[in-house]
Amino acid sequence: MKQRLAELAVRRLGLLEEIEAQRLEVAEISVEFQKPVALADTVLKAVRFSRNHPVLVSGGFAALLSIRGMGVAGLAKKAWRLVYLYPAAISLGLKYLFPAIRSPGEARNAEVDHSQE
Repeated sequence: MKQRLAELAVRRLGLLEEIEAQRLEVAEISVEFQKPVALADTVLKAVRFSRNHPVLVSGGFAALLSIRGMGVAGLAKKAWRLVYLYPAAISLGLKYLFPAIRSPGEARNAEVDHSQE
């Protein structure tokens, strides 16, 4: 019985050494794939972001196209023209923008009639 246990202990030590050698080999191999896997992970994150935020991505793309040849001074000039020439459009936009920004609780409380209390 003791001889059987001794054989099993020796076999176990040999297997543990083999496992350690295999771990080192896998670690060496994985170093080669670390950069391509990180790149694929980054691409996957970008795809998920663009699928979850399509308006933001298309808006950014449109902004890049509009700014492309203009520069900062041209962009400021265009913004000033919009503010100066279209104040009615801006006030109309703000009229619809502020109710959209309010929280749902504020909207609910605004609709409650407190005069009956």
